[in-house]
Order: sequence, then C-alpha cells, then structure tokens
Amino acid sequence: MPTKPKIGIVGKGAIGSLLSFKCATLKLNYQLLLRTKQDFCFQVQDITGQQHKITPAVSDIHHPKSFDVLILPVKAYQVMPILLQMKPFIQSHHVLVLLHNGMGTIEQVRAMFPNNSLVAATTSYGAFKPSDQRITETGLGETHFGWIKKPNTSLQNSITPILSSLLPPSTWHKDITLALWKKLAINGVVNPLTAIHNIKNGQLSDIGYQKDIAEICAEIAQVMSKAGYPVTTLELINNVLNVINATANNYSSMHQDIAFMRKTEIEYINGYVLKMATKLKIKTPTNHFLVEQIRRLETKKDA
Repeated sequence: MPTKPKIGIVGKGAIGSLLSFKCATLKLNYQLLLRTKQDFCFQVQDITGQQHKITPAVSDIHHPKSFDVLILPVKAYQVMPILLQMKPFIQSHHVLVLLHNGMGTIEQVRAMFPNNSLVAATTSYGAFKPSDQRITETGLGETHFGWIKKPNTSLQNSITPILSSLLPPSTWHKDITLALWKKLAINGVVNPLTAIHNIKNGQLSDIGYQKDIAEICAEIAQVMSKAGYPVTTLELINNVLNVINATANNYSSMHQDIAFMRKTEIEYINGYVLKMATKLKIKTPTNHFLVEQIRRLETKKDA
C-alpha cells in the first residue's frame, strides 16, 4: 500500500465534484470515475466566494486506473448497480466508502463484497451544481465516518487520515449506525416535506409544519430506540430545526429530484424507517404517508 492511497471517486454529482476539488487541492492521487472518459474543467466557488479552476483526473468507469479506496458519493439506489458494474475491478484489498443519504446499502454491499473493508460515512457539507461544470460550496459541515469492516492496522492508519482530510472536521465512530440514524431522521423530515409542499428548507420553520415534524420524529425515535439506539423525540426535533435554520435558503435533494423528474431516495430514507418498523412491529403511519406521497409524485413524473 503506498503512503498516499490511490482514490477513486464515482460520479460527478455535487459531493463527488466537491471531493475531486478537495483531492486536487490536497494534491492527492485520485481519479474521477465517469461513464465516459472526458477532459473538462470545473469552475469551483468555495465557501468564501473565492473562484478556483481545476481539471480533474478522469477515468472511464469501465476501464478504471488502479485504486486503493473507492468512494461512492452517489444516490443510495445507485450504489449496487455501480458496484455490480465495477465488480471485475474490485479486489479484496480495496476499501469501499459509502457516502449517501439514507440507510440500507451496508447490508447489500457486505453481501456482495464480504471480504472488503467497508466505511460508512455521512456529511452535512453543502454543494450545488448550477451547471455541469460549475460547483458552488454552499455550506461547510462536518463528516462522520465508521469502519463497518476494518482492514489491517497499517492500511487503516494509511487511509483514515486521508479520508478525514477531505471534508473536515471529521469524526470517527466505533459504531457509525447512531450517526447514520440521526442523519436519516433529519432527511426523513426535510426531504419529503419540502418535496411534497414544493418549498425551501427554511419554510419548514413555519408553525403549520411543526405538528408534522413532531410526528415524524416521534415515530423515528421509537424505531431507533427499539433498534438499540435510544434517542428522544425532542433531540431529533432540535436536530431537524437546526438544519432547517442553517440551510434555510436551500432546496433539499428530494425537492430537486421531484422538480427535475428524477428518482428519489425515499425507499432508503422513510422507506427504511418503514422496513425497520415492520421488523420491530411498530406502527409508523406518518412515515408511511410520506412514502406514499413521494411515490405518487414519482409516478406522476413517469406518466
């Protein structure tokens, strides 16, 4: 394993593009893996408003250069199709990093790649792509990591600081599941409500949405607690309100997906809540309603 591990980043979505910018800035050995190899420049506006221009190192996802770490900052439902496509190039010593909204992919990835080291991560960084080759960093956040399956110590010591440096400040957890649940609870409120009501995040602070927010959080807190991650409804509500205030002028990813007639991650967010609730024999009518509403909006776009 080299001193600086070779990093593969899948896709040029907002976070993938931001990660490629961070890798270029840190002079890391990286490649952006795309469906077709193409040379292009990114115009990046960082959080201070400063402009940067980078030409990312790009490889064809069907013929990648060698890598040690594969980061998947993609939609939850894209993870397995991408990994299936890349399976011929993924060796047992490669470290896979999942970085997306929602939950449910860890189990799927472990089943397909039982011998690979695996990291689950979640970030509150904000990035917006007004066009294909322009990125705006809209919010500095924090990133949480956890080893689902650890590699040997030397490999772990080599990779951990590299990942930590990408979207700091970074925190490593012995059990990342609690952090993933807390992020899911935020997404489980903000994403479907803004998509259904066609509003910016900040509008959820209006009094008319407080009952819905409380009911969603109460159901998720009940599921989390029974799953072994005790949390109060009030803590989840406060987390949600903090994000609503911090991202008041932003549109959520699910709002944008519905607005641009794309598939959403609802099955991995509120849908995951339903799956766990069924398993734990808990009723979650509000989350069920949200899933049905988003599915209806998705069906409408396909009509």
